[in-house]
Amino acid sequence: MMRALVTLTPPESKRLIAKAVVALDEVQYALKHGFVYIATGTTAAYIAEEILGKKIEKEKWTVGVISKGRTCVTPKETWPKHLVLYKGKPFEGDPVEALKEMGPEDVFIKGANAIDPNWNVAVFAAAPDGGTIGRTFGWTITKGVLTITPISLEKFVPTPVEYSAKITGIHSFDWGTGLYSALVPIPHAVPVTEVEAYDILANVDAIPIAAGGAGGAEGSVTLVLEGDDEDMKKAKEITKQIKGEPYLKPYTENCENCPFAKICGIGSGAF
Repeated sequence: MMRALVTLTPPESKRLIAKAVVALDEVQYALKHGFVYIATGTTAAYIAEEILGKKIEKEKWTVGVISKGRTCVTPKETWPKHLVLYKGKPFEGDPVEALKEMGPEDVFIKGANAIDPNWNVAVFAAAPDGGTIGRTFGWTITKGVLTITPISLEKFVPTPVEYSAKITGIHSFDWGTGLYSALVPIPHAVPVTEVEAYDILANVDAIPIAAGGAGGAEGSVTLVLEGDDEDMKKAKEITKQIKGEPYLKPYTENCENCPFAKICGIGSGAF
């Protein structure tokens, strides 16, 4: 039995988790035989890169974002479309058409903003129609589509997400430091954190023991890895591959142009 102490920055964790999600048997099967629907988001962008085998502008692969010390959105002209693959190739139709056809052997991938002690996950939604979660989850839940949620433990929160959902909402706040949002639980989701990622990729146990840092390590997660010698060698190689993954550059909308200004503490002048 070997043991290692590993600290991962947020981008390193995202890269690790992306590799693990793509390696899942269910994802590999869907890439060959059915649909893989990847909803936009920064963590999901890493998964898109791993599948497509090319770099994308990950900062622009999202709409909602927590950046520059506030909940915010990216510029509307850069809002991306969800990536939908059918048998490993881009789906030519509208994403909604893919949702209509998807079933239990297909995969829906959506990042999140919170994971609680019970490993339940939730995502922010600020659009009045519920955003991505409002427009897609009716289709995926009713038809039993496998929902995978890639999420780093930097997003771990002690508050159960079902409680958070009761105290948030775009019209729930009197003032704030950014975009007012609802935190919406993602039902039936299968989270993939650093813990699951090391198990999937190297068959080793990952035990979170610390979080945070400074001087470029803000948001980091520190883990103890344990496993047999050969598995730990594999874990070491994987860790070497992801170390040094660069941070994303902040990328947010100008408040003067923001379509969500009325439900934002800054844009509405409430803060």
